[in-house]
Amino acid sequence: MYWENGISAQYTFTNFKPGQFHVGFDFITSRLGTAFNSNALKQESYLVSALWYFHNEKSFRFYTKLNTGFFHADLEEDIFKELSHNAFLLSPEIGLSYDFMNLPLIVNLGTGYNINLVSEGKSPGTLQPLFYNLIIYYKLF
Repeated sequence: MYWENGISAQYTFTNFKPGQFHVGFDFITSRLGTAFNSNALKQESYLVSALWYFHNEKSFRFYTKLNTGFFHADLEEDIFKELSHNAFLLSPEIGLSYDFMNLPLIVNLGTGYNINLVSEGKSPGTLQPLFYNLIIYYKLF
């Protein structure tokens, strides 16, 4: 298991379900986690997502999210060049969210599943099917 950190941004449309439907972009890397100052594998994920909050008027709510994107593992050594190190990602996710009404913060705790889009043995070995995440959003507007 790898500890990864990154940057996430979401946008909600003012004329279509404001605050309830969001589109987003995530950049997640182990370079800011497990691979920071260590010899752990360096890997990145670039994701585009659509997120839907249920019971938007409440502080505590459920959400569902669909991520799609690209995964890359930097295997560094030429000896590993025959191994798979890239993958396209498709991952549904569900979770719980808490919106601090008096603070510009939202905390999401979710779990998801990376659907393997290639035949067995062709995806990178460090790409795990199940994942969980903790995301803290700062509301700008």
